[in-house]
Amino acid sequence: MYWRVKEGHEGKFNIGDGFPTFASYGDLCVYGTPVLEYPDLVKVAFHGGDTCDPDKRKWGPGVKVDKLKEWVEERLGGMVDSSEAVVKQSCMYSMTADEDFVIDYLGGEFGKDVVVGGGFSGHGFKMAPVIGRILTQLVVDGEASGVDLKHFRIGRFNTTTSN
Repeated sequence: MYWRVKEGHEGKFNIGDGFPTFASYGDLCVYGTPVLEYPDLVKVAFHGGDTCDPDKRKWGPGVKVDKLKEWVEERLGGMVDSSEAVVKQSCMYSMTADEDFVIDYLGGEFGKDVVVGGGFSGHGFKMAPVIGRILTQLVVDGEASGVDLKHFRIGRFNTTTSN
């Protein structure tokens, strides 16, 4: 959801003025990005939702809209109009069981010939530059320098063998 920045506060939410991409964990998992896509609209949205069939998904503003309005009012100190989001977009993304990335070689008969990067669970965009660097290094160099990728192995979901 994109919320209108109130008059007189427009510059406080711009990427060039230091407003960050953020996540807030509590009763709601809320995330946001600076004014970027739409003039004077800051993105503040709810991360989460129900499992759905992509061919039968519901289109609409999503869930917990009233709670998100309260969050905007409480956290953004009246600098953003919390009465109603100006733009409402429902999004859908893939989730891994632990909501974390898969960065690994496909393995098996493919060995190290196929690099896999996926399952970004809705938050991969925030990490795009470093993920791109890591995937490039895996493809070109056969390893990612200075990064321990054990946590991101595809085998972590296999309960019959150890990682």
